[in-house]
Amino acid sequence: MPKAIRRMRPKQNRTLAVLDKHQFGVVDFQPQASHENPNPTNHFDFSVWRDTQERALYRSTRATGWNGRKYDSSKRSDFFDCHRLIRFRRNQLVLRDDILSQLSAGLTRVGKGYNANFSVQISRTDKLPSVAHLNELEARLTREEASFTEIIDYCFGR
Repeated sequence: MPKAIRRMRPKQNRTLAVLDKHQFGVVDFQPQASHENPNPTNHFDFSVWRDTQERALYRSTRATGWNGRKYDSSKRSDFFDCHRLIRFRRNQLVLRDDILSQLSAGLTRVGKGYNANFSVQISRTDKLPSVAHLNELEARLTREEASFTEIIDYCFGR
């Protein structure tokens, strides 16, 4: 795994584990109904709890751009979604390029056992998405020169 991605994952996974552990902890703040008080007053603001968890999720996944949870948030803008999509896609491409590099090195190492001059170089074609083009798209998005459809089409290969 590339060093950049390897550094991002542990921090994100620790935060996600804590969020999962305490996801339903809000129930602990509910006062119990009793025979004497069937409708207890609750001053706990559940929207603040939900917003705090959502904010922690987005902060923990900022570096990776991963958006596997909370697709239904109405607070996210199209700009936010496209920016995260670019970041996530960039990490996928970095991982893809690293896998191709490792595959090239492994096949070359095996081939050198048969022939000392053997070498294999596996690389992506120009038809595949590139990190450089994603960087350009991100810069254009920041300057409001790229449309959301252009970014989505490029990231999903339409």
